[in-house]
Amino acid sequence: MRQAAYLIGHWVERCLDAVLAATVLTMVGVLTWQVFLRYVMNAPNIWSDELARLLLPWVSMLGSAALMRRDDHIAVTVFVDLLPPAWQLALRFVRDALILTMAGALVHLGLRLVSIGSRQSSSALEIPMSWPYMAIPLGAALIAFLLLLGRIGPPEPATAAGAMPGATGGPEKP
Repeated sequence: MRQAAYLIGHWVERCLDAVLAATVLTMVGVLTWQVFLRYVMNAPNIWSDELARLLLPWVSMLGSAALMRRDDHIAVTVFVDLLPPAWQLALRFVRDALILTMAGALVHLGLRLVSIGSRQSSSALEIPMSWPYMAIPLGAALIAFLLLLGRIGPPEPATAAGAMPGATGGPEKP
């Protein structure tokens, strides 16, 4: 079960990395095009700015999910590190329970927002606003899923060569 959780988490993270890379590259390309048109050609367009704004929630929510399994989010652990290991584990459990609670609330309320957004369209691209709003419940569900996978089958430390952990006979020893 731990190995299956590890493999599922690994492949979900790789898929998220690919989607995030494509999304960020699209945003950079579209905004570069907008700057070129506005300041070089003196002919601004309206769709590029809107597309970048509509992609931002996807980058935020999927990026947050991509960091969840490995505990790569920013954290100030000065005081937690001073606690005994049993207390650290207890605080980690409380933190994870709060994250799961917030993710559940975001899924629930995000789905309501998607429902409302399905009756609206964006001004320039004229796409249903349910598409950008869908980033909230989907990202929150992925956050919860990857958090649980990380606790069932924790990721192994990365190898020095950057290969998939375990591919060179296991994680490196310090």
